[in-house]
Amino acid sequence: MLRGTRWLALLCLVIAALAGRTFPTGDDPTALPGPLGIRLYALVLMVAVWGFGAWRRYRAMRSGVRMSLWSLLRRLGWARLIVGQAAWCTLTAVVIVTVPWSERIVPQVLFWVALVPTLLTVWFERAAIRT
Repeated sequence: MLRGTRWLALLCLVIAALAGRTFPTGDDPTALPGPLGIRLYALVLMVAVWGFGAWRRYRAMRSGVRMSLWSLLRRLGWARLIVGQAAWCTLTAVVIVTVPWSERIVPQVLFWVALVPTLLTVWFERAAIRT
């Protein structure tokens, strides 16, 4: 379940980058800040992603695993890292969407600061599982 939370957070980060107009496309980049309606809609989509995704994963778990989830977070540093990365990605996504930016550089830096460490740990974790 914990590994899946990072993917939910990364999806929220992509939604925020698209709604916040973080990366210009084409020769005529759209103006900043984006319309308030689009940014609010992105927040609603992020809530839906987290609500449905976490509910689906939690319901698929057996009751013993559900009860020991908090114990797992207290004991293992890797589990805390995963939850921290998911929270960091989601927080930066919310900041990208809610703040009406006038320049693109700050949301772009926030996007990459949230994306790169998370993808690196996903890659290293999969490499460690294979060996």
